[in-house]
Amino acid sequence: MGSLATKRGPFVAACALVSMFVSQAVLLLPYPGLQTDEALFGSLIYEPRYLDHPIQVFKRPIPLMVMSYLGGLKAWLYSLWFELWPPSVYTVRLPVVLAGAITAVLFVRILRRTAGRRAAWIGGFLLACDTSFVLLTTFDWGPVALQHLLLLAGLDLLVAFHHAGSLLRLSLAFFLFGLGFWDKAVFAWMFSGVLLSGLILFHREVRKLATLRNIAVALLAFLAGASPLILYNVRSRGSTFGQARLQTTDLSGKARQLRSTLEGSALFGYLTREDDGRARLDPPGLLERVALSVSDLAGRPRRNLMPFALAGSVLLLPLLSPNARRGALFGLIAMAVAWPQMALVEGAGGSAHHAVLLWPLPHWIVAVTVGDLSRRLPRAQEAAAAVATAIIAGSSLLVTNEHLAQFIRHGPGPYWTDAMASLARHLLHMQPGAVVVADWGIVDSLRLLGRGRLPLFQAIDLASREELDGEGERAFRWLLELPNAVFVGYAQDEREVAPASERLAHHAWRLGYRRNTVAFVSDRHARRVFEIYRFDATSGPAPPQSQ
Repeated sequence: MGSLATKRGPFVAACALVSMFVSQAVLLLPYPGLQTDEALFGSLIYEPRYLDHPIQVFKRPIPLMVMSYLGGLKAWLYSLWFELWPPSVYTVRLPVVLAGAITAVLFVRILRRTAGRRAAWIGGFLLACDTSFVLLTTFDWGPVALQHLLLLAGLDLLVAFHHAGSLLRLSLAFFLFGLGFWDKAVFAWMFSGVLLSGLILFHREVRKLATLRNIAVALLAFLAGASPLILYNVRSRGSTFGQARLQTTDLSGKARQLRSTLEGSALFGYLTREDDGRARLDPPGLLERVALSVSDLAGRPRRNLMPFALAGSVLLLPLLSPNARRGALFGLIAMAVAWPQMALVEGAGGSAHHAVLLWPLPHWIVAVTVGDLSRRLPRAQEAAAAVATAIIAGSSLLVTNEHLAQFIRHGPGPYWTDAMASLARHLLHMQPGAVVVADWGIVDSLRLLGRGRLPLFQAIDLASREELDGEGERAFRWLLELPNAVFVGYAQDEREVAPASERLAHHAWRLGYRRNTVAFVSDRHARRVFEIYRFDATSGPAPPQSQ
């Protein structure tokens, strides 16, 4: 019986870890609508499609990239998935939730082989309960889920290769790393971090394995995985690399963003709304009432203890055993290499979906430190490690619950609005001849939820201009004259983003058209989020043009 319990122990712990992550994700999943970056991959699946430098297969264009630095891997995977289950918040999010659960299990496997059983389960539960990891994986804003999965899967295979010397594992590892670069070119940040850290700390082991045969196998596998990105850059003359520009401003702000992502507070006020006095129309259900009660009893916490745990672990490095110190330094050096790369690139490092790419390195450092120190305590070793892990993970669970409570109390933020699905249904029912989108953050979600059946056009650039030149007027007039066209933008209630529709109305008035509201689409809290309107020609001549 004892042997059987020992064998079942890791399986039971793995099930508990997966359940912990998945249960949080499933509770949060239905509240926000699809955000534009979350839905961006749909531009390779549904019309209007983005086809920049595609490859031709049987005379059909096959897209390689969504953007110059964002590849089509996710779109290729989801195109098969959507053949079985059409796009919705569930079918878009459940696969990345599964990817997050697998990532957590892989993290446990890697730590177990490199730092021991205790560190493995400490790290696994810290990651599975981490607020930013749960939120940014579930809603895959960035996207980040495949980045984490491909990195951890590759590292797991490399550790296995080190123990068994299998060329198949080596080639699969570097093929996955190549896919990581194709998925998103910023994979270079973490890949270079773990590569350089490994070379510094494990140079003897690396030297033994770095035979010409192994290097050739790894290089060929990597090039195969990254081949779509390489082909795209050959055809576009290095478009991916032309996007990176160094910038040294606001490094302190990016450091604060890293801390807020670590403590789980980064997405308050963006993913969730702050209180604007709007009450929800429907009463909370039982689980929602529990979440609200826990939020109130805990004092509505917005920060977990991970920054303190990480800082304490770094300070305790001199007290660790040599092997554990080397393991913790691996995570620390990798972070020290990866973070400056994102911080020094213009437009990067200032958002949670960049900072979270460093995960699970902070949890690696804490897990190795707590695991090693608890092993050398005089008594109650496992109990001490369990208590420390429970306190840190519990603080994260409370912050995650606070996000859930904010969803229940105030709803998601404007760009994550739960009115998006209602807007898509309303437009599909109207069957307009054209849907002209005036504001950022709408097209990609409508394309995905409408499965390409909505005739989408954009007027975002025109709506951003205070005045139109001759070319702009011709483009706008063409949109105005589309048969049975409706325009979509944020309603005046969304003051942060409302001016676009007002500028369009001004441009239309100058061309002899008047805006008429067709409908408003509201969210769960009765906020008017979207406005659907038409432009009708006025009976008189157009007003004179100013010189």
